[in-house]
Amino acid sequence: MQTDRLFHEYFQLAPQAVFALFQIEPACRYEFSSPVLKEAERRLDGLLVPEVPGGCYYFLEVQGYRDPSIYWRLVHEIGLFYTQQPQLNGTEWKALLLFLDHSHDPGVSTLGPLAGSHEQWLLRGVLPDLLHSAQPRDPVLHVLRPLAVANAEEIRQRAREWVVEIREDARLSDALEVRLIELLTMFVIQRFSQLSYKEIEMMLQLTPLEKTKAGQELIEQGIEQGIEQGIEQGIEQGIEQGELSILARLIARKFDVRLERVMAQLRRLRREDFEALADFVLDATTFAEIRTWIKARTPNNGND
Repeated sequence: MQTDRLFHEYFQLAPQAVFALFQIEPACRYEFSSPVLKEAERRLDGLLVPEVPGGCYYFLEVQGYRDPSIYWRLVHEIGLFYTQQPQLNGTEWKALLLFLDHSHDPGVSTLGPLAGSHEQWLLRGVLPDLLHSAQPRDPVLHVLRPLAVANAEEIRQRAREWVVEIREDARLSDALEVRLIELLTMFVIQRFSQLSYKEIEMMLQLTPLEKTKAGQELIEQGIEQGIEQGIEQGIEQGIEQGELSILARLIARKFDVRLERVMAQLRRLRREDFEALADFVLDATTFAEIRTWIKARTPNNGND
C-alpha cells in the first residue's frame, strides 16, 4: 500500500510528529524504525525506540481500512516483539493506534476483558481529530493534513500555506525541509489523482526549479561543461535535469527501488515524456509497469 510507505518515510524523518499527534511529551529523543518480526514475517508499522536506556517503547499502527481484529493484531505483534527480545522484559511500553477515518475503528470493546484496562497501555485516535487538537500547531504535521481535510477545495486553498510554514520552520535542516515538502506533495497527489504533477506544483506554488539552489547548480554545471549554444541552452538543460531528478525520486520512493536504477530508465526518455510518465506513475502498482511504459516509447534505445 503506497500510503504505508509514505507514512513510514514520514515518521522516520520526523519521529517527533508521532508524539505531537498523540500529545505525548517524551522524556528523551527517539529513533523510528519498522522492524520485521521473524516467525510470522510481519513488519511493524512503526517502533519508536528511546535513545536513553530504560525509556518507554512506543508501538505505532497506522490503519487506513476497517479491520475487526486490528486491536488484537496490534497486541499480537507487540507480544511477538517481546517474545523475540527477552532482554526487554519489564520495560515500559505503549501502543499507539492511528486511524485515518472514524469508520476504520471497530471499537476497543473487541478486546473483551482487555478493554477494561486499555487506558494504561493504549492511545488511539483519528487523524483529523488529532491534527485539530495537536498543540502547538506544528508545521511538521502539515505533511499529513491532505489526508485529514475532507474538503478538496480547502486543500487547494491551504496547501501553499502549509508549504510556506514548513520552509519557515527554523528547526528543520534544508535537506529535511525538502523531503518533507516532497512527502506533502505525494499526499496531495493521492487526494488529486486526476491532476498532473505540473498542476500539483502550481497548487502548492513550489519554487520553479530554475530559481532554486539546486536548479542554479545544475545551470552552472551546464555552462561549465561548455555548452556551445550559450546560457539559454544551459538553463534549459539544467531545468530538464532537475525535472528528471524529481520524477526519479518520486518513482524510487513509491516502488522502493534504488534511485540509480530509476535514473538509468528515465534517461532513455525525451523531456516531453516526463509529464505523461508522472501521470502514469499515479496509477502504476509495480516498477515493472514503469519499465514497460518506458520501453514502449523507446523501442530502439537500448535494453532494460
